[in-house]
Amino acid sequence: ENAMKKNLFTSGLLLLLLSFCFGLVACEEKAPDLSKKERDPRLIGAWTYIGNPQVEIPPKDKVIEFKVDGSCTGFNYPGGKRLYYTEGNNHLYIFVYGSGIKLSNWTYEEYYTIEGDKLYLWSSKEKMLAGTHDQAIAYERITTP
Repeated sequence: ENAMKKNLFTSGLLLLLLSFCFGLVACEEKAPDLSKKERDPRLIGAWTYIGNPQVEIPPKDKVIEFKVDGSCTGFNYPGGKRLYYTEGNNHLYIFVYGSGIKLSNWTYEEYYTIEGDKLYLWSSKEKMLAGTHDQAIAYERITTP
């Protein structure tokens, strides 16, 4: 009787694992429908990295650019083309297309504030609300992209 219970448990566990794997495949992120998303017009344009001593940024990602069509460039995220949208004028979402089987589509989230011609990106809302600029990645607007 015990052996039967054990078998049932094992096959139940297997089933769970299998459905979990299928779940992962099925929920590969679809690209957002940008027509239904808001985009903060203040972000549009090119920005150049001006600092955060704790963050190492590769030279090719020193300039980030938000385009009118909803695509963006820069950002040191693995993958292909990027799209962006915002919520509430301080929450930035960057959707990155995966490349091949190894890397699936992914959405990254940042929080931001724009102060004059400076853009600050934070990894969390708490940090943004605390306004600790030394924990932000700072960019400056390039007036002529």
